[in-house]
Amino acid sequence: MRSEIKLKGSFSLSEKDVLEFHSWIGPLLEEIRNRGWNYELSDVEAEVLVELDLDELKFNLKYHPPRLEDFEKEGTYEISAEVGEPPAALKILSVESFKVRISTKNCWNAAEIDPFKREIKSIKDVLWSFGEEVDKLSKAREVYEVARWLIEKEFKLANDYVIKDYKKLVEMFEKPYKFTITLEIAVEDENKVPGWKELKEELSKFFYERGLLVELKNRDPFRKPIP
Repeated sequence: MRSEIKLKGSFSLSEKDVLEFHSWIGPLLEEIRNRGWNYELSDVEAEVLVELDLDELKFNLKYHPPRLEDFEKEGTYEISAEVGEPPAALKILSVESFKVRISTKNCWNAAEIDPFKREIKSIKDVLWSFGEEVDKLSKAREVYEVARWLIEKEFKLANDYVIKDYKKLVEMFEKPYKFTITLEIAVEDENKVPGWKELKEELSKFFYERGLLVELKNRDPFRKPIP
């Protein structure tokens, strides 16, 4: 029995389909093209109408345990279905969000942005890749130019990891003034103390909003910073 069903989730949609719902992104995409860069719309969250044969579907039931830090909470169940060939979308009902991946001539996926939150979600750390040093520096320069342009357009760095990657580029191509500070922290209320991951992101955001790029040393992301 074939039926029309509404599906909501992540889909691969064409740029034309996305722009029908979010034409405001057009000028930004055009500016990317004019700079000689390429882009790709990814992680498109949408609601679509498709046609499926319900009698042919194979359903799967999967259990998701709670996160390690939430071990006292109940897990959740997920029901999914194997549909074989991807069903054609009869109609796209809405597009809720998407990301934009920007690539340069020599560096694929140099940066990824969330245009809705105006955040830079990732900056590629090409210095960790294999290859000749000159090639790495050339790619790093291209990534820096993308990141700097996004900062000038008032995109914010999304988290501590992105701040760290951007800091490397600034240190390499801008030679900023650097200094080291040491913080001595006393625990006043253990119940309010976040995990290291949350604390690092909050501190990085605090300094970033004041014009400072801070790199905090890694610790166990699942433990609280309590001696």
